[in-house]
Amino acid sequence: MNLKATIKKLPDSAGVYKFQDKENNLLYVGKATSLKKRVASYFQNKTLGPKTDTLVKKIAKISHIKVFSEFEALLLEAQLIRTFQPFFNTAAKDDKSPIYVKITSDEVPQVQLTRKPKASSRDFVKGPFPSAKTTREVLKITRRIFPYCHHKNPKKPCLYVHLGLCPDPYKSPQAKAIYRTNIIKIKKLLKGESKNLTKDLKKEMAHLASLQKFEEANEIKRQIQKLQYTTTTYHPPSDFLQRPTLVDDLTNAKLKSLKDELNLKKTPKRIECFDISNISGKNATGSMIVFENGQPKKSDYRRFKIRQSQKIDDLAMLKEVLMRRYKNNWPLADLTVVDGGKGQLSTAQNLINNLKINTKVIALAKRQEEIYIPDKIFPLALSKENPARQLLQAIRDEAHRFAITYHRHLRSKQLFT
Repeated sequence: MNLKATIKKLPDSAGVYKFQDKENNLLYVGKATSLKKRVASYFQNKTLGPKTDTLVKKIAKISHIKVFSEFEALLLEAQLIRTFQPFFNTAAKDDKSPIYVKITSDEVPQVQLTRKPKASSRDFVKGPFPSAKTTREVLKITRRIFPYCHHKNPKKPCLYVHLGLCPDPYKSPQAKAIYRTNIIKIKKLLKGESKNLTKDLKKEMAHLASLQKFEEANEIKRQIQKLQYTTTTYHPPSDFLQRPTLVDDLTNAKLKSLKDELNLKKTPKRIECFDISNISGKNATGSMIVFENGQPKKSDYRRFKIRQSQKIDDLAMLKEVLMRRYKNNWPLADLTVVDGGKGQLSTAQNLINNLKINTKVIALAKRQEEIYIPDKIFPLALSKENPARQLLQAIRDEAHRFAITYHRHLRSKQLFT
């Protein structure tokens, strides 16, 4: 297979790519949020610089390993570079020594980079990483979820405080205590314990809500959403190295489970999910997200600003979004999912029947994660461990994330106009 044909078959999803020469020597390892777009960028018939141009001329084989998230891609890339030392990964190889993430044991812990961590230190150390660039990218992702501090006793709040990337732990004893709790969460994330961390955050959110501390509970909710979006289902690099087809294997298992649980005639290739986001009917928005072969197809995502009168009527809003969706000549879904219960299912099913659209429709209710199916009196309740439920939740949560992101954008825009 020639290189152009190989590139065409690359997935539009996160992963790590590897370039090899005619003798199968590993030349370069890179990461990407879209393997297809990133690898194709090397072959655009334009000068990329002396080093990269030389690399491209030597490429005879392209291979890849798909992962679930940007975070996993970063860690897998670091592991492969550290293990195989590819010739053209000079930025990583030229570092004088490996680099580590260090969280100090100070009263106000600092998150730092270090070359030579002390063996006797009480500091938390994660690594080694092959380059400062990779390590900074890991910390950049981490900081978006859990803001941290890297300055000791600043005289005034630093720029990161104003950007919302530092919680300013020096402003009060309470802020310092909250910050130390956040540091524990950062350590868990860096150790790859995202599942346990998510469970802890959900317990903390429920506790704060029970105390009617809704603002604090909402902040924890945002952290959970960012964590889930960043790490999805976290797997360490060793999982992908032992089983390079891990993403496809698990995804296919979920799709098969979904087909069986819903009694579908065939495995759904294209799944669309719709969600409505509004607060008191203001700046109401709708989202349509698409999963193809069990993975997000972000190029097909669509968002809708609700045009109807701004009354709190989720069913009317859903109907409007669906009507606008089906006015377009977009590929039809094998399975359509709407966020909600009986009312949302009935609204969607009636519209689709009237338009004579050939798609299976279901609704997924948030509270008990019950699945409403046409012509079924009782909703389908699946266990948390069920692969079909996990896939539907991931799809619904992505639709919600996409809708609420647009909703917040419209609210912010309104504030400054």
